[in-house]
Amino acid sequence: MLQEDKDIQDFIKLVETQRPLFADCEEELQQLLGNLPSDKEGMSDAIADWCEAHPSVQKALDALSEQKEGDRVPGHTGNAPPPPDPKAYRDILENAIRRTQSPSKQTP
Repeated sequence: MLQEDKDIQDFIKLVETQRPLFADCEEELQQLLGNLPSDKEGMSDAIADWCEAHPSVQKALDALSEQKEGDRVPGHTGNAPPPPDPKAYRDILENAIRRTQSPSKQTP
């Protein structure tokens, strides 16, 4: 798996599992989603730039990445499914962001 895929997937997981981190920046998260490039490298770079501007999110993302590194089994070369295409990543991230929004800010 490419580093871009890992970075995007880690960010999606963080959005899905660490809702309180994004409580004060829901609008900015929506802006990120609206401005995501259509290629994986561009998406990964945009997410990285956004996280740099939000130190608490960056710290949690770094911790998640470190945790995943420690979970690897040496010598394991299983056949993982191919990573999603950029449109699928955008859809997954959009759904994750929608679920994190406070009920008063969600649109029907």
